[in-house]
Parts: sequence; C-alpha cells; structure tokens
Amino acid sequence: MAALLVATWSFAAVSCGNDDERPVLRVGADSSAESIVLAEIYSQALARTGTRTDVRTGLDTPVTDLDAGHISVLPARNGELVQRWNPGSAARAPAEVAAAVNAALPQGLSVSDAADGADVRARLLVTEGFAEGEQVRAVDELDCASLHAGVVEAPGFAETGPARIEGCSFAAQTRFTDVDGLRKALQDGIIQVGVVNGPPPVAAGLIVLDDQDYALRAQNVLALFRAGIFDRVEMKKLNYVAGELTTDGLVELIDRVEGGAEPADAARAWLDAHGL
Repeated sequence: MAALLVATWSFAAVSCGNDDERPVLRVGADSSAESIVLAEIYSQALARTGTRTDVRTGLDTPVTDLDAGHISVLPARNGELVQRWNPGSAARAPAEVAAAVNAALPQGLSVSDAADGADVRARLLVTEGFAEGEQVRAVDELDCASLHAGVVEAPGFAETGPARIEGCSFAAQTRFTDVDGLRKALQDGIIQVGVVNGPPPVAAGLIVLDDQDYALRAQNVLALFRAGIFDRVEMKKLNYVAGELTTDGLVELIDRVEGGAEPADAARAWLDAHGL
C-alpha cells in the first residue's frame, strides 16, 4: 500500500509539473477595440478548456507575427484574408469567401468557422431624400460614376483598405476623420454617398443601402491560427464562439470598450451570457 501511494503521488507530481510547463498560447490583436475584444474572447474561451493563454495587443503587423510564430491565434475577417492572399478572387458571397479563404491559406495556417452572424462589411449611407429622389435602395442601383463619396472608419473597428465595391467607381472620394463629419457632409449635400468601413451608428434622416447581392465582399469574423495547435475540444470551443457572435453583439462589445470598459471584462461577460 505504501509503495502504491508513493507511485501515485509521484505520478500526480509529474502530471502537475507537465501541466505547468505547457507553453502559453498567445492571442494577438492590433490596436482597435474590435481586434482586442475578440482576442480576449478567443483567449478566455480557450482558457475555459484548460489551455494556458495570454493576449498581446498593439501589434502593427499581426499576420506577419502569426506567420513568424510570435503569436498563435489572431482575430481576422475572411474577406480581408482573401484580399491579402488572392486579391483577384471573384468570391463575394459568404459561402464563396469561406471557400476562397481555405483555398488561399498559406501552409501552416488554418481558420475556425466564420461567424456568419457577424457581418462587418462596409456600409453605404445616403440621405432619405437622395434615396427617394434617385429611387435607390440598394448598392447595385447607384450610378457611382456621377457621385461624390465620403469614406470613414467605423468607431472602434479595425482599419481596412478602401472598400472595394463591385461595378462601382465614384467620381470623387473624400476621407473623413469621424462619422459625425461624414453625416453632416451627407446632410449638407457636399457628398451623396457615405462609405463607412464597418457597421455605423445611423442618424435620423439617413439610411443604409441594401447589399443582398454582395457588391461588397463578405467580411465575417473568424480566428486565424497556426495549424495543428488545437485538439478537438479547443477547436469546438472556437467554433461555438463563431456560432454565437452577431453584428449587433460585436457592436455592443466595441461600444463598451470604446466607452472605457476593460476588454477582458467585456469578453468575460459575453462568454458567460452565451454559456461559453
């Protein structure tokens, strides 16, 4: 019995030591509230499977850091990944973009399921008067060649390149520093179309044009990571996160962080609320 107890204690000590020595999985993010709160969600979701994780924020070149092995996981948008690795791809709708991402992934990288409910495509805004006068309700109904557009980043969302709109080239574009300035320019008639790189807070008198035909390529959130690092349980956890993320939920999280909430606290509350 004494010998059995000694052997059991020895095994337990070795097991605990091995757990403590497991490498920490680093989740990276750029400086945007979107990237940071998503990194916290992925990190804490994985931690709930027993994985040791931490979050590194403020990365200038996060995809390069992932490729170099400085981090292991990164929040990303599938449409942006297609643009990065296969800019000539014709994929625009969600299923097409998902397939194009998988086909374009560099060796050694993989992705989780995309959050189909978290649509962070750019939005096109017009005034109600313009929509009625021009009989325009959808992006593909615009006569872009005769229009002056304003472009702005959605508050808290990751910065992206210029929105690429299929079949649309504006006569002129002006970049704005904030959404309020773009709204005023629309209402004053200085510009006819506002292009917001992410879901915008919409003011009275403005409408978001429909884009059911995906003139703007789908941009759904997913986790980009180094291939082969996750077991079945960890992979399921990431995919559960994808199944629960929505556009409105992500906007709410970003608004909380932009308003001063700690990203880790916002992520923890979201995970708890969704039973993850």
